[in-house]
This record gives sequence, structure tokens and C-alpha cells, in this order.
Amino acid sequence: MRTNDWNDWYAFAAVAQLGSFTRAAEQLGLPKSSVSYAVARLERRLGQRLLERSTRRLALTEQGERLREQVAPLFERLDGVAAEAGDARDEARGVLRISTPYEFGVLQLGEVVNEVLGQHPGLEIELDVRVGTLDAPGPQYDLAFVATGDSLPDSPRIARRVYTVARGLYATPELVRRYGAPGKVADLAHWPCISMLGETRWLFRDGAGREHAIQPRGPLRTTNAALRLQAALAGRGATLLAAAFCRGELATGQLVPLLPAYTPNPLRIYAFLPARGLVPARTRVFMEAIERLLLPA
Repeated sequence: MRTNDWNDWYAFAAVAQLGSFTRAAEQLGLPKSSVSYAVARLERRLGQRLLERSTRRLALTEQGERLREQVAPLFERLDGVAAEAGDARDEARGVLRISTPYEFGVLQLGEVVNEVLGQHPGLEIELDVRVGTLDAPGPQYDLAFVATGDSLPDSPRIARRVYTVARGLYATPELVRRYGAPGKVADLAHWPCISMLGETRWLFRDGAGREHAIQPRGPLRTTNAALRLQAALAGRGATLLAAAFCRGELATGQLVPLLPAYTPNPLRIYAFLPARGLVPARTRVFMEAIERLLLPA
């Protein structure tokens, strides 16, 4: 029996990637029932169960996961080819789905989003501000930003460094009185620290360019900069933040800078893009706006 009805395969790939018949139907522009029938038809033709369905959740079987790993990149590449061909007139249109960490989204992306929308009326943007993971986002996003002070997460996509956020080390005056003002990086060893999730070390450079490192230890680790700021204000520990993110708290003296003779490692922002040569106009114009508005001349 033939198994190459590619519409059914495509429907399965969408459901597997998005984890939902409803979301897959919305993306494909089809009724939910049609998507469900397509996946069931493919299962019958292959003679194996690909999805475990219940009223509460949808999960891939072992065979379904293996099949998703094989076919999803193929359809993603075909989608990219179709998008690139459709953008031959260099018109940015359709929906641009972006994922960004909280701090970068709040502080830097607003101006970029509004300029791109103003210049391209046929374009819509869906911006997902993520607060709980450092993992490289999946293919449901056209453009995904990741912030890290260390190494990049693994991803089959192309990673391009697009921005660097200078950071400072801050704490409350009360915490400084309790632990004593640190004179060198090693003095932080006995301080409570509020770090990013997955951040295994803090790196600093002194005036001579020498590198100093400590392993931050403390009661809270989170990728959400707002939560790190709140915890620092509550006296739970010292934390690394962009100065612009806590400008008001510094001005009022709620926070004070630590180790002014040392420069912390910056937070590096990377953009994860589709495979090389398959970047549609809607993604390209957004990256061009970032280069124009955020990168130094």
C-alpha cells in the first residue's frame, strides 16, 4: 500500500512539532477534524501507532518520535524553500513568530518590533517572551533569541551573535553591611548569589585584562531578570544585571554596585535562524532592523 500521501505526513509533522491538533490545524489552515483524520490515516497506512491521545495530553509514541526526528527537518526545509520563493519580490508579509528571553525582549526589542511593523503593513509579529528555559527553541519559531553568559545550547539551526548586554554586580546596602564590601572576586565565595538558571560560573576581568571566576551559590537561580531584581531588592543575594534594568533602584540607593574595579562577563544574545539560504523576507527585515537599531555603527 502506498504511504507517500505527503499531506498526511505534513499534518503529522505539524502535530508532532506543536504538540496539539488544534494548534496544528490553525497553522495549516484546516479544520481540526481534517488534521486528526490525516494522522489516523497515516497510522493505518504505516501499521503503527504514532500518537497517544487522551483528553488531557498528546504524546508521541517511540515510533512517532523517531518519525518526527526524520521528517520534521525535511518539511521545515521545504517550508523555507516555499517561503523564499514566495518572497521573490522581497515583500515581508505573513506572521513572524519570535521567541526571546525576558530581559532582551523588554529592554531592546520594542523599538525594533515597532519599526518593522510600521515599515511592512503586510507583516504580523507574534512575540513569545520566555522566562523558564535556556534551551534553543523549536522550529515553531521563525526567529529565536537566546541569552547566555556561557556556552550556547545545541541546535541544528544557525546561531548568529546579535547583541551584547553589559552587566554589573549589585546588592542591597544592608547585604554589604552584613558580609562586608568585597574587594576582589574571590571575596564573593561566602556571599549568597542570585544567578541565571544554568549559569555555572561568573567571570570578571580586572583592569589588566586578567580573568577571575567564581561559582555563584545562593537561594535562587532563574532566567527571569525581573525575578532576580526582586530577589536582590529583598536582600537574598548579589546578582548580575544590565544597569539599564535596575537604573531606578541604583538612583534611589536600594541597590549599590559591587567590585567596581572588575568587569563582569557580558550577557551575549544569539539569534537562531533557519538553515542557511532559507531565510524568508519577514525574518530578514527583522534582522536588518536589529543591525540598524541595536548594533554600533
